[in-house]
Amino acid sequence: MNAGPRPHGNTFGPAWSIFVSMKPVLAALLLSTATLAAAAIAEEPAMGTAPAGATPVSVASQAIDQRMEAYEQFKTLFDTARFEEALPFAQRVVELSETHPEHDAELPVAYNNLGATQYQLSDYQAAEASYGKSLALLEESQGISSRRMIAPLAGLGAVYAATDQHALAVQQYDRALAVSRRSEGLFNLAQLPLIKKVAASYFALSDYGGVERNYLYALRIAEQNYGYDDPRTIPATMELAVFYESLKQFVSARGLYLHVRDISMKESGGFNPLVIRSLIAIGRTHRLQYTMQPESLEYQRLPTDQIPGQIVGKVYSDSRVPEATERAGLKSILQALELLRAVADPPRPLLAEALVELGDWYQATSRANTATPFYAEASNIFAADMDSGKGNPLLVPRMVFYRPPLASTRSTDNVTGTVVVRETLFSFVVSETGDTQDLTVVTTDMSEGQLAQSRRAVERAVYSPRFEDGKPVATDGVQFTSKWYEQLKAEAPSTTS
Repeated sequence: MNAGPRPHGNTFGPAWSIFVSMKPVLAALLLSTATLAAAAIAEEPAMGTAPAGATPVSVASQAIDQRMEAYEQFKTLFDTARFEEALPFAQRVVELSETHPEHDAELPVAYNNLGATQYQLSDYQAAEASYGKSLALLEESQGISSRRMIAPLAGLGAVYAATDQHALAVQQYDRALAVSRRSEGLFNLAQLPLIKKVAASYFALSDYGGVERNYLYALRIAEQNYGYDDPRTIPATMELAVFYESLKQFVSARGLYLHVRDISMKESGGFNPLVIRSLIAIGRTHRLQYTMQPESLEYQRLPTDQIPGQIVGKVYSDSRVPEATERAGLKSILQALELLRAVADPPRPLLAEALVELGDWYQATSRANTATPFYAEASNIFAADMDSGKGNPLLVPRMVFYRPPLASTRSTDNVTGTVVVRETLFSFVVSETGDTQDLTVVTTDMSEGQLAQSRRAVERAVYSPRFEDGKPVATDGVQFTSKWYEQLKAEAPSTTS
């Protein structure tokens, strides 16, 4: 989600001053920079219409009439997503603009629209060439800081991102953002969609520092324009929270979800889905922190690898979640479910999401009998609302609790040599209660000791079972790959006499 640019309507702002002396035909072909940027980011044409109230002027040149006719046909087709039909008209506008005496002003926009059309048709090579021509013309006629360059720069960024050339995409997006900030201000709202685009490319490059930097900047923009507690800051806050959660930074993510909850609860007017979503997310981050990062909780226990074998079973006392964590996490999910049930017709996908998360909480803490009714209710909602079952998490078993052997990841903490990843592929049955049974090894390159510890970890894993007709059923042939990161000792340098 993103907060989006400030609505423009027919108000073109300061950029409109550069068009006042142009002929009506040119005014019809060009947009303000902010609109150009938004159009390019959304992969829509960069041409627009004259401001409301403009008086038509008779045009003597037949060529201008032809160009305007081609443009109107192009725009109609593009706006209705008929891109193949729009392409010949986009090409025609370029041809007619090239022969026009004032093509320096019109041709960059024509090439930009052609590039947008080619992009929509996945002709990325042609789109790159068209955006590049638009950019070159603008650099020559307007200079490298012209706000009109935002659209083709954003277009090139989209092309490179679509072709997995994310390093090049980042260069174009960053350049577009620099132009936007110089021309529209450091905290202008129109740059928010661009920030989302560049963050996605940074993520694809595994440059998480770049992602965080951009999401933090987007949040600062929203807060500068709207205020700290304004609901319009929620999209930027949620994006940053989701990013932190994806990196397993659960405490940071939860703090942002709590902020969203607090802002949303201040809003009057009855049922608010944002409150529900934030409550679910708060509960989920508590559960995932307990499951994946037990060492980060306030109550420490013996690692499961060190528990004597005779007391290790499917339900072992040391796996219980700390009381404070369980109270905060479960309370949040239960509150979300209570709010959903309090309305006559709650959003069914949101209700199913809350039910699954509550089931996951109980299942992850070895309370299958408590989890099953919530899973079953969610399963019935999915079955009734989804024809193909797409998006139904209960069609297959899902791992909700797994802790790898402590030694298996120890080498990733202080790497001083080469780290080799050893893997074992296990196959097993997930029972109707979520237990793993009949564990077999399909392939492995682990040592006997590594394999034994990995086997015990998978035997302790807990799944949410598969559901059929609202009932949990056993599933065989479930597979899981266990990894062991082994650091090889560096060889001592050879010496010669």
